[in-house]
Amino acid sequence: MATVLTPTAPPAALNGNLYRFGLLLRTNARLFVRNRTALFWSVAFPIGLVLLFGTIFGNQPGLDSKVYIAYLTSGMIVVSLLANGLIGNASTMAVWRERGILQRIQATPLPLWQFLLARIVTQSAIMVIQAFILIATSIVAFGASYTVGNVISAVPAVVAGALLFMALGQAVAALVRKADTVAIVTQVIYFPLLFLGGLMIPVSQLPAPLQTVGAYLPSALIADLIRAPLIGTHLSGIAMTTLPLTTDLLGAIVYFVAAIVVATRFFKWR
Repeated sequence: MATVLTPTAPPAALNGNLYRFGLLLRTNARLFVRNRTALFWSVAFPIGLVLLFGTIFGNQPGLDSKVYIAYLTSGMIVVSLLANGLIGNASTMAVWRERGILQRIQATPLPLWQFLLARIVTQSAIMVIQAFILIATSIVAFGASYTVGNVISAVPAVVAGALLFMALGQAVAALVRKADTVAIVTQVIYFPLLFLGGLMIPVSQLPAPLQTVGAYLPSALIADLIRAPLIGTHLSGIAMTTLPLTTDLLGAIVYFVAAIVVATRFFKWR
């Protein structure tokens, strides 16, 4: 007698899960587009920095403008990841907690993993699009050049950066309860990562005591991982990365794991 295998999930249930997940994706995308603060810090601010610093320093005597623009653009991709993952994610989770949204989600049949996965997928996709926008801005405004293969090969590093900074934002939101306090804490973390992580100027040009600190910041590690496939470790004889890529990868993994452990251990629904 032949054995009949029955599917573990009925097609109707599977279709319902897919529909629900798609609805979560669309909702997260709409929330991002409607959030003017997030649009400014994640989209407008990095583009403005590319235009500002590219105009100021892109034509300095003795400086290869295309080398600097390529270095700057990859750094601004990290700025966008920082703003969206650290500031945006932490603030959003804190506000949702204060408004009781997380508590209401806890009371529904919606699996937590599906809720979080939808947010991760949406934010990662938005950050990849933003990276393409920044690259296009540098090409149109300053004549920077990249190969299609290099741009595509940098996408995994951009996604990895989005995941790392979202995890850091989640850790901050887990440790700090009030939304107003979260905003202050993320700004305190954000600006050292912005100015000391080699995003606008090389870490080697920082004061000596800050060089070691800057090189091992998560922003510097992700910047190296993005620059290596996008523009190479050296361009026109100038080093584009600060640390060996193996060190960058291991450091990013350590930060990510630590952030996940903290976020999981101290997560609060309300």
